[in-house]
Amino acid sequence: MSSEDNPNEQQPRGRPRVPVDYPVKVRGDKDSGDGTVMNLTVAGGEIESHVQFPVGACVSVHVQPPGARPSITIALAIVRWQQHDRFGLEFVRFEGDAKAQLEDMLNQRENSASE
Repeated sequence: MSSEDNPNEQQPRGRPRVPVDYPVKVRGDKDSGDGTVMNLTVAGGEIESHVQFPVGACVSVHVQPPGARPSITIALAIVRWQQHDRFGLEFVRFEGDAKAQLEDMLNQRENSASE
């Protein structure tokens, strides 16, 4: 069975996912809630939350990295898969310099993990 037959099946990624454990707030048209981002790339992430959003839903995401780092706001993300208490997002539009912040944070995590 191909992924076209099962829209909830996770797709392979072009970029390696960086495992993280950061609190997030996710807000959609009808629902909003807190969760934990489990892994990130510049293109998207996987979130664990009691609040679920249907595949195709448009949401905004506020990631709170640890320490003194400012929060990262993804103004528009699309839910690409959903399974139990987890869902995957594709990041479409960032707010301000959030994309550069995210790239910097991921590069630092990858570098510290490989040392």
